[in-house]
Parts: sequence; C-alpha cells; structure tokens
Amino acid sequence: MGMRKPSSSWIDKGKELPNPRPDNYKIIRHHKSKSFLVIEIKYLDCINYEGRKILVFKCELEDLLKQKLIDPHFSDDKNFISPIARFEPTEEGWTAAVHMLNYFDESESDLSDEYKRR
Repeated sequence: MGMRKPSSSWIDKGKELPNPRPDNYKIIRHHKSKSFLVIEIKYLDCINYEGRKILVFKCELEDLLKQKLIDPHFSDDKNFISPIARFEPTEEGWTAAVHMLNYFDESESDLSDEYKRR
C-alpha cells in the first residue's frame, strides 16, 4: 500500500480554508430513494476538494431547493434542512452514499413490518 497522493483538501500549516457560502453552489447530480436524498454539490467559492461535497438528506430535492441555502454543515436549526451524513467527494463516496440510502430504506421497511406484526 503506497502513500496517498495529496489533494486540494489537505490544509497547509497556517492556512485556513474558507467555509463554503450556502447560496453559491451548483448541484452536479442527485439520487433519490424512498425517504432519502443524496446530492453531489459544488460550492463555487470553496477550494478544498475543488468545492465538491456529497451530502445526504432526509427530504425531497424540491424541498431542499426551496430553501435556497444548502449548508454542508450539520445543524440543529429546525428552520433549515441539514444533512444527516457527508461522504468523501469521490466515486467511492458517491457509491457508499447511494448504498446507505438503499440500506436505510430497507431498514425502515423492515421496522415498519415489525411494528405492524405487534
């Protein structure tokens, strides 16, 4: 196993990366499961990972877009939809996020069936 090639997400000592502006983005792709949504988003003013992030939400894409601001950080603020998970912005990260959505949907169905039997 070799050393990992440094990417733009590595921080040089003494340099602080800016937070992405939640109103300055472009959605690259999305995948919707029964209850969950994964998006790959590019924050146009962000430099780590070239501004790309993979975020998982429990909502519809339309509801997320209505709020106009998509903050990649976790939050307890009930006024905004916040991600429930984040993944490395790579193909592996995208695949893992989609698998997580499918697993959660199956788990919810299994739990619903279990409660119906009681």
